[in-house]
Amino acid sequence: MPETCSALVRFLQAVVLFVVLCFCSVGNSVLAAPLNLKGDTGKLALTSQFQLIEDKSGQLSINDIMRPEVASRFRPLRGNLSASYSTSAYWLRLDLQRASPSIGQQWLLELTPVMLDDIRLYHPKADGSIETHRAGDRMPFSALEIRHHFPIFLLNLPDTSANVVYLRIQSTSAVFLRATLWTPQTFVEESNFISNMMGVYYGIMLAMIVYNLLLAVTHHERSMMYYLLLSLLTLIAGMSLNGHIGMYFAPNWPALVDILPGLVSPLIVLAASLFISSFLKLREKMPRIHWFFVFIQIFCSAAAITVLAGYNHVVAPFVQSLGLLQMLLILPVCLVVGLRGYRPGYIVFMASMTWIAGVLLVALRNLGLIEPSWMTDYGFQVGSAAEVILLALAQADHISLMKKENANNQAKLLEISQRAEQELDAKVRQRTEELADAVARLQKLDKEKNDFLGIAAHDLKNPLTSIIGMSDLLRKLQHAMPEPQRQHYLERISYSGQRMMRIISNLLEVNAMDTGHLHLNLQNLDLGKVLHNVVQQYEEMLKAKDLMLVNQIQDSVMVHADLDACVQIIDNLVSNAIKYSPLGRHIWLSVRAGQGMGIFQVRDEGPGLSAEDQSHLFEKFSRLSSLPTAGEHSTGLGLSIVKKLSEACGGSVHCASEAGQGCTFTIELPLAVSQKQDH
Repeated sequence: MPETCSALVRFLQAVVLFVVLCFCSVGNSVLAAPLNLKGDTGKLALTSQFQLIEDKSGQLSINDIMRPEVASRFRPLRGNLSASYSTSAYWLRLDLQRASPSIGQQWLLELTPVMLDDIRLYHPKADGSIETHRAGDRMPFSALEIRHHFPIFLLNLPDTSANVVYLRIQSTSAVFLRATLWTPQTFVEESNFISNMMGVYYGIMLAMIVYNLLLAVTHHERSMMYYLLLSLLTLIAGMSLNGHIGMYFAPNWPALVDILPGLVSPLIVLAASLFISSFLKLREKMPRIHWFFVFIQIFCSAAAITVLAGYNHVVAPFVQSLGLLQMLLILPVCLVVGLRGYRPGYIVFMASMTWIAGVLLVALRNLGLIEPSWMTDYGFQVGSAAEVILLALAQADHISLMKKENANNQAKLLEISQRAEQELDAKVRQRTEELADAVARLQKLDKEKNDFLGIAAHDLKNPLTSIIGMSDLLRKLQHAMPEPQRQHYLERISYSGQRMMRIISNLLEVNAMDTGHLHLNLQNLDLGKVLHNVVQQYEEMLKAKDLMLVNQIQDSVMVHADLDACVQIIDNLVSNAIKYSPLGRHIWLSVRAGQGMGIFQVRDEGPGLSAEDQSHLFEKFSRLSSLPTAGEHSTGLGLSIVKKLSEACGGSVHCASEAGQGCTFTIELPLAVSQKQDH
């Protein structure tokens, strides 16, 4: 009994398994309904026509795939294959059937893109054999069965029965696929058209590259060099995506063809970042954004090295994502720079829009976010062509602005040069005038020197002659000369010596004041007492000329000045008043305080001064038209000394005179602090 039950269970399991297999077979037959090839079919996009199995191990063979238990795992593929970056192998199944015997037997299956590493096509025959074809960028282009820039396979459908075609795809780059079925004639026609369009695209790119090369050589702008690099990389990327690198330049270098798409991607992002940063001057205009671009440049440089090391599948998603982020950032950056007054920013904005649109499609396709299509295959070329043209306009506008800026700079430099020339002329004139003044001063000093020597020779000669003559007489006649006469000669010798001393003292005083070696000891002085002491020395001279001295002195007028300077000032003015006063006249002396100054005044009844005399009254060695009334000697230094000493003490000197009406000299010296407080 137990054996019977066990046999029954095994029978039921077998029945269930048979039913399931039959159901799966029916389901698969529905899903795998053959694609009818009709007479009007010249080009057929195979979107949503494949069935898909993902082989994560990558170990399944065609025989494994054809086994019923594995074949049951095929599921319809909606749209086109888009699996981003994956290490899995993908099996695609396509069922084809000619609608009638009149339909052509030969068909071409075209696949895009070219960067898939390993593509294998299996076509099982009715006799049980399997026809195998291979393609992919790891095969030399020269070893391909059909040498076309895109992978292409020839399918031979000998009868109208259903044919099954299997595709196995595996790649370290982005895994995506768009397939098209062609009749040979239609394929040739379409290929010619695409080739012509690619020729136009390459022509535009090469023309722009040559144009920008000439600009870079002519203007030596760093941004132009970056743009030239970006244009070259864009052209290489376009040729790589179109399969023309392997077709024309590296037919026997599959390793280069395989690594080039992964290597160019970070280099394009790097060149774009360098160009935008340099062209828009982000370091000065937007320093924070500039550092983000610097980070992108460092990352892309490291990513390019990583790709060369064989880890493209690891860094490619990050490069794609970072490049996408950079492209989205470029737009507002360009717009902001344009709004800030840099006009090429608007053109770069439009160029970036077209380029970003094409690259965005490629990035989204590579990341598996959108399905492959004609726009994803050729959007990069269209966008990059539009971008280089617009950026060429931006460069031209930039050069125009540079020329305008250079013209403005040249105008400013010319203005600066003219201003500098004018300033130089003014300085030359100023220096010439200063030199002329210096020459005049030197001439004046030379004249003063000559006058000094003349005065010294003339004024010292007479008293020195008198001293020598009288001393000789005294020496020869001292025994025979009466005592009164001897005393008279001695007084004359003393007077001549004192005269020489005054002349020498005046000259030395003037020299000290001119050289800045005059040292004053300012102190509080009673101006009236100083005047009284000085006047006592002139009693004999006053009597000799019968002059009446009238004193008008206030009590205790205290000034803050140097004692020797005050004595010399009063001495010179009093002696001048005596020299130029006629016999029997009056001299008025007054001392008073007023307005913070102590005032000393001397008035005489001499011949007065003309306007000409007053114009150079206080100059050194000045000779006045008026002469001393008794033939007294004058050096021409007294009033000059008075002026300099009074000013050195913080005061001043003034003269009021009319011809024939006498002179009035007024000296003002600062009052002492206590005297100021009293007033």
